[in-house]
Amino acid sequence: MKIVFMPMLPLTYRDYQMLGVEYFHAKGYDVSVVAPHNILLPHYKIQVNISYYNYQNMLEPHTMEELLNILSSLSKNDYIFYYLGGKEAVNLLNNIRKVTEATFVTYISGSVPATSSPCGLLKRLKAKIRPIVKSIIDKKFETDIIAFGAPKDEIIYPCLIGKNTKKIYTHSRDYEVCKNVDGNIHQKKYCVFLDTDIINASDYVIFENKAEKKIDNYYKKLIKFFKFLEDTMHMDVVISAHPKSRILQNRDNFNGFKVVHNNSAALVKNCSFVFSEGTTAVSFAVYFNKPMFFFTMQETSFFLETTCSYAKEFGKKIFYVDDLGNINKELIEEELLNTDKYSYFKYNYLTYKDETDQVFEIIEKELLIGR
Repeated sequence: MKIVFMPMLPLTYRDYQMLGVEYFHAKGYDVSVVAPHNILLPHYKIQVNISYYNYQNMLEPHTMEELLNILSSLSKNDYIFYYLGGKEAVNLLNNIRKVTEATFVTYISGSVPATSSPCGLLKRLKAKIRPIVKSIIDKKFETDIIAFGAPKDEIIYPCLIGKNTKKIYTHSRDYEVCKNVDGNIHQKKYCVFLDTDIINASDYVIFENKAEKKIDNYYKKLIKFFKFLEDTMHMDVVISAHPKSRILQNRDNFNGFKVVHNNSAALVKNCSFVFSEGTTAVSFAVYFNKPMFFFTMQETSFFLETTCSYAKEFGKKIFYVDDLGNINKELIEEELLNTDKYSYFKYNYLTYKDETDQVFEIIEKELLIGR
């Protein structure tokens, strides 16, 4: 029996862990990674120069013919774990289906408020209409097995679900990360900035967002805000770097502020509160019941509806940090006290129910034992 993982983007170490490659490799299965990014997103790896993970058994085909030749050798006893999105990816999956008898499996974990509870009248209308339109006109790929991380994840990719699709209900990757984390130790009292990589995100290579032109102003305001928070709240600000951040890459200090990489859950576990512009990493704050607030500035106005969707889901305000004279300790403390919707978020975005089994242990039991 072979297991082939197909990630959408070039493999990072975080992907290696969170997509299940590490889990099944450690279990002794015949595991390989076949990454089709050269076909779906040509030149992405060159343009997005970050640290990628060189898994020992990984192929990166450059053509559809090369990809199909690799996968055509798989049998009905083998599995393809795919993590792909978009119409081109659905077409690719249907082409693969023609040449292999392997079982197709995917794990959906990542619905965010911007998808299920958007801000803005137009986006709310689109959110209601989208599933109907997708079910009518979208190209479909009926997967064999799909695992959902939480109830809200069931609205993602309806084009993958057919009448014979087996569904598994488990919990999200973020919930999984939190279960056994030890916690980060910082010598002083601290709060955490959950970096969204908002101004220079690697995904802008795909979406052609030009926000990176505002980088200098953005970071000047951000640093000024950090210093304001330290003086006002009497604690250190620690930066939890986005895994794909190019600006914070290889840094442990940024303008005098500590930078922590690939350890967000541990960092949040022992902090006093977190703040962000809206990111899936708020899941860690919810899991550990840490207070939080949201903020924005003129340079990130393009991201405001996303920030708004997170704030709305938690019943929170948004602080505008262009003018810090409008913010004081009392306003911040009042916002931090508002944790009323944490339970709702947990059981809609993070898990179906609290349990100790690992995600991929649950999937393994469902798919592989006895086969």
